Amino acid sequence: MPPPAPPGSPVNDDPRLDGAVDATLERVASTAVRHLAAACAVLTVHGRLGPDRSVTVGSPPAVEAAADHTLVLPVGDGGLATLRLERAPDAAAFAPADLATARALSAVAGPAVENALLLEHAGRCRVWALAGTAIATALLSGTPADRVLRDAAARVAELAAADAVGVLVPAGDGDRTLMISAAVGGPTAAEMEGVRLPLAETRLHEAHRSGVPQLIEDAATPLPGTHPAEVVGEIARNYGPALYIPLGGPSPPATLAVLRAGGRRPFDPRVLELAAAFATQATVAMELVSSQARERELQLQADRDRIARDLHDHVVQRIFATALALDRVGRSLETTAPGAAARIAERVDELDGTIARIRESIFELHGAQDVSSAAVRRRLAEVVRSVTEGHGVRPALRVRSEVEDLPSDLVPELVAVVRELVTNVVRHAAASRLTVMVAIAGGIRVVVTDDGRGLPPVTVRSGLANLADRAERRGGRLTVSAAPSGTEIEWVVPLRR
Repeated sequence: MPPPAPPGSPVNDDPRLDGAVDATLERVASTAVRHLAAACAVLTVHGRLGPDRSVTVGSPPAVEAAADHTLVLPVGDGGLATLRLERAPDAAAFAPADLATARALSAVAGPAVENALLLEHAGRCRVWALAGTAIATALLSGTPADRVLRDAAARVAELAAADAVGVLVPAGDGDRTLMISAAVGGPTAAEMEGVRLPLAETRLHEAHRSGVPQLIEDAATPLPGTHPAEVVGEIARNYGPALYIPLGGPSPPATLAVLRAGGRRPFDPRVLELAAAFATQATVAMELVSSQARERELQLQADRDRIARDLHDHVVQRIFATALALDRVGRSLETTAPGAAARIAERVDELDGTIARIRESIFELHGAQDVSSAAVRRRLAEVVRSVTEGHGVRPALRVRSEVEDLPSDLVPELVAVVRELVTNVVRHAAASRLTVMVAIAGGIRVVVTDDGRGLPPVTVRSGLANLADRAERRGGRLTVSAAPSGTEIEWVVPLRR
């Protein structure tokens, strides 16, 4: 995008619209000078919606003109403009016929001036709309948002004939502080990037919170009875008229601060309408981009869930069934062929390790980053269901949590412990009932009980040894209470936040 235009430069892309009002004013004033033999004509359009604009044709007399050498007439309806005509002191005074001619001229000039104003405003609406369309197109085409916002700042600076434009984004503490992520205009623009502006007690805060563009007569003047942060005052003191354009609803993701130097004329109030339309286009585009990103994330998660289901239903279950079958064969050979039984047990352990690695991958595909207590509860229920399904064991899961989120490194540990303990029961206990109790408060306590035949031989105790090592590394413990008609295993670790 082009650099900001200097103050007073035309802002319309269509050259037929550039200076339409000034050209019309000059033609009317020249006609008045020619037909009324005036030395000077001043045609002024009154700024009902902005500052006055005037054109002077001819040279004003060196001395103040007498009353009968001066004519002042309204042009257009409602005080749209004023035409002032002056004759040289040595010329004849204006006669009644001249007054009639001037009135006829002003009656004809009124619609011409009004149409020129409407044409100019239409041109400005067009270029603002084109700027909004360009921003929307850039966003939807995948251009990074920070680059698009920087280009938008440069374009707004040009359209509004501003001296500087800053892109302000939330600094991470809600909407209490904004950071200047990009700045254009002036030699110190680059130095402003990264500066944080506390929003309390500022007009910028009002605009950002409301999501409505606002015009400010003097950015350097604080609200009555307020004391903005020093950094806000230090930046604002270099500027006067300001226009704040929030991009997107209350508490928007970004706000454009459009500034003119102190002493320059205020922004035309009609620019609020143009800025609001521009902001609406940009906001819709940003929302569409956000929706597209969410849709891509949902599609990606759906693909991950499908892959995870396939791994669980078609891979893990088959390996698990094979491991169970081999384990039964191995235990049947312990008395007659202990060497073969030991080798089979090693292969079963390898299959268990493969299952564990696959399940870790499944856990990651499901989005292990969710560490809320509700997500952990769902994950544990899925683990218990998947391990016990089809094995004649009636499981019961009870989870009690007094914390909102668990430490992210503890979640896979907890899931692995529950999976290992439940797997041991399914594989070795020949139990009909299984209860898993998980309590999360100052620590994590997992208790698994069954009504099976007690602890299996030493070949399976290695799994419990691994769980004991996990607990000890975290400052916890593993306790086993075994009986001929059932077993209770407790795994406890402290919860370090």
